[in-house]
Amino acid sequence: MEIVFMGTACAAAGRDRDNTSLLLRSEIGSTMIDIGGNPLGKLKRLDMRTDEVARLVLTHGHIDHIYGLPSLLWGMWLDGREKPLDIYCDESDRDWVKSWIGMLGMSEWPARYEVVVRTYAWKQPSVLVSDSDTELSIFPGRHAVPTVGVKLKHQGKVAVYSSDTELNPVIKAMSRIDLLIHEATTASRPLASHSSLREIILYYDWTAVRRLALVHLTDDEPYDEVFAEVPHYIRSRMRLAQDLESELL
Repeated sequence: MEIVFMGTACAAAGRDRDNTSLLLRSEIGSTMIDIGGNPLGKLKRLDMRTDEVARLVLTHGHIDHIYGLPSLLWGMWLDGREKPLDIYCDESDRDWVKSWIGMLGMSEWPARYEVVVRTYAWKQPSVLVSDSDTELSIFPGRHAVPTVGVKLKHQGKVAVYSSDTELNPVIKAMSRIDLLIHEATTASRPLASHSSLREIILYYDWTAVRRLALVHLTDDEPYDEVFAEVPHYIRSRMRLAQDLESELL
């Protein structure tokens, strides 16, 4: 299983970073978690066809997490896609997602593939996709709007993506996380509905978390100053993720 950082910036984007989104490449079809800018160009840089993307998971409805959707759907049509595409969103967002898709005029293109909108209840942990060795599930986040984090189990290993969130006790309660992908919008200053690097270091159990990749990053934040305060045995497991880098699970 390969986890690709399609973007790693906060809502304001960055000089060299696009807004945070992820791509999970697996045998059950690839999954995009949120859709930032230029999804088609990034797939090309990864030598991926658009029909390799089986599903999209929208963690919440803030613009920086969804604005690449029209471009992606248009590109799938241009590529001649015929396979259905599943889009997962919270049940409270179903109507606007379907309305937005309708406003794109897909029936007039005409698209040869079906977009299937599937919903979850954000407060209720639930499994979205599973097979014999992979399970993709969601759990509630702590943000300004209904938001979910994403948990991936693959061949006995676990990756967790926090999405935009304050420190999350659901994540803290997990007994083992091989890779934690956590937002760190700031280095140390408090910010409502988000997390700082310093808070993350102090809050989570580093006997349970094996590796940490930080996303939703802000330009000119003094992350290195906070890292310098961390004992080496913890610091060695942490890094600031970069766009189009990947991790193996």
